[in-house]
Amino acid sequence: MPTMFSKVLNIGITDRLEFYQKRETKILNLFSLITLTGLLIGTTNIFFLKDHYPVFMVSFEALASFAVLILNHKQIYQASAYVFVISINFTLLYMNLYYHNDTGSYLYYFPLIFCIALLHNPNKSKARAIAFFCIILVSFFGARFLDSSLIQAAKLNDEQNKIIFNYNVNLVAVLTVILVYLVITFINKQYKELSDLLVTSKDDQITIENSLKEKEVLLAEIQHRVKNNLSVIIGLFNLQKDSATNEETKQSITEAKNRVLSIAMVHERLYRKDDLSKINLKYYISELTKEIVRGHHLYKTVTIEESLEDINADITKAVPIGLIVNEVVTNSLKHAFKDTDTKPVLKLSLSRNFDQICIKVEDNGKGFPENKVRSDRSLGLTLIESLANQIDGNIYYLNNNGAGVKLSFQF
Repeated sequence: MPTMFSKVLNIGITDRLEFYQKRETKILNLFSLITLTGLLIGTTNIFFLKDHYPVFMVSFEALASFAVLILNHKQIYQASAYVFVISINFTLLYMNLYYHNDTGSYLYYFPLIFCIALLHNPNKSKARAIAFFCIILVSFFGARFLDSSLIQAAKLNDEQNKIIFNYNVNLVAVLTVILVYLVITFINKQYKELSDLLVTSKDDQITIENSLKEKEVLLAEIQHRVKNNLSVIIGLFNLQKDSATNEETKQSITEAKNRVLSIAMVHERLYRKDDLSKINLKYYISELTKEIVRGHHLYKTVTIEESLEDINADITKAVPIGLIVNEVVTNSLKHAFKDTDTKPVLKLSLSRNFDQICIKVEDNGKGFPENKVRSDRSLGLTLIESLANQIDGNIYYLNNNGAGVKLSFQF
């Protein structure tokens, strides 16, 4: 069961408050309790001050201390801090003008400075901390140098002044010791809470990391299974191709198989990587092209020239890029070297210019027939342009000592 002191200390504290606001609220509650305790102890002065006891200001400060607790309870934290600082400085200013300097009322400013320093909240504006200390300075210098004739000062004799001075010295000393003890206890408790929070956060982080590793393993396993399933489909294509008697049918099956191969190689590369969100285009394009050429009857005569930069691209772009490269390479092998004695050469280029990635596939064959590229709506060209749109890319057709296709898209 929490004690009454603990309950009062936690007035206005909620789970949604960040650490420094919790600390500030608890410190304000603590200072209000200490102020009320000091005022209660100070009521013993009434026995020898009698009519000179400042009932009005004591009542004012008691009400202000209760107001701080109420404002914290209502979660009006900013107003609570200002009420505490302004009210206690106003009270000290009044008390120093009401009593003679010989009573030592100004001594209360020193523990007050300590209190205000503890109220510093790193998440609040520095202007607030500066404002608090400016209020103390105004109150202190006002207490020391303002003319006491501004209010009706207490007319005490030297003996009474001496009694109040000794009383104030002892009370300030006791309050300071109590204040330091309570604040040290409070800070130690706060550090323990912070330490426990860090341990909990560390445990949560370990749990999250373990969960993330499990998900990565599962995702890699999914990639592996997808790749295996696509490999089965490729095998079925090969069986179907072997059983086909028509050359055109065999060619269509090979093209379909290569499209599936483009996708399968993406999943294969992902399975072998730690980062499942990126794929290295350099190795993907190179391996894919070699695999496509390997399945063609021109395999032994084709030379592949590569100028590929080491670029990692988002996985969402990998499959469309692979399918585009597959279509271009397949079209080159199918059409570029027909009825020619030219030794087949395929040129692969991959580069990055600022935020643009450029992929070029060129051959040294016959080139595109004049004025036929745009009018020829073959499945291959339609597929290339459709896939380019998926990654917000642009397709350019080149005719420079052979046919070429250039794909550019944003990184």
